[in-house]
Amino acid sequence: MAYFKIEEPNKPTKWIKSIDRANGTLEFATDKHGCFQQDSGFWADSEFAYLKFHFTKDYPELQYMSIDCSYY
Repeated sequence: MAYFKIEEPNKPTKWIKSIDRANGTLEFATDKHGCFQQDSGFWADSEFAYLKFHFTKDYPELQYMSIDCSYY
């Protein structure tokens, strides 16, 4: 499974907890347990591109987003 991790310089690491596509909002968490997850590979890459395209204007910290496939 893939999680979307944000490592902004000089700030704590956070993960995307939920995505509200209808309202264009994201919710974040400081622990990846219970956060939004996607199948690895094509699906994670597609979701990553979608988030970057549609949410970076309102959430500039997404420029530091990466896909985290590590086990907990």
